[in-house]
Amino acid sequence: MKKSSFIITLICLISLASCHKSGMNLFRGEYSIKTSGNVTLNQIMHEGDTTQPVNFEAALPNDIGQMEISTLDKNADSVLVVMNIMGGEVIVAHASCDGDEIIFKDFRRNTLMFSVGDEININTEVKVSASGKMFEDNTIVIDMNYDGEATIDERDYKIHGNDIRMVANRN
Repeated sequence: MKKSSFIITLICLISLASCHKSGMNLFRGEYSIKTSGNVTLNQIMHEGDTTQPVNFEAALPNDIGQMEISTLDKNADSVLVVMNIMGGEVIVAHASCDGDEIIFKDFRRNTLMFSVGDEININTEVKVSASGKMFEDNTIVIDMNYDGEATIDERDYKIHGNDIRMVANRN
């Protein structure tokens, strides 16, 4: 009798331990998202330019929207991430999950940037690299880097931002 109750207890403990979410299972679901941050624009000097380079910082608007993370490949802990920015674009990205971390493959997105002092608005495509971490099985904090180029007033600029953050709360 003691042996059978020990086996039953052991089976229950193993089944409870296997219910712990990690990797892809931890991240799957629907989220509300908000993104904010800044980028720097450094003028690209071309041969023959005689003017002083103009460099400035530009703020990103606080994007809000919805994000859905769904299974892509169970064996590789691979997920498909669809971000629907309110009043904007739909971004599709692939990511892999490892424990409580999510690592995105580089993806492209259109972004609006603006500089308060110079009142310059630009809409351009940037390359995004990102990774994030799950907190309390409910909130993902994703750190992003933006890289790209833009032309403003016949000047070419290199765009870089590494203090861009997206916070995603599970719905």
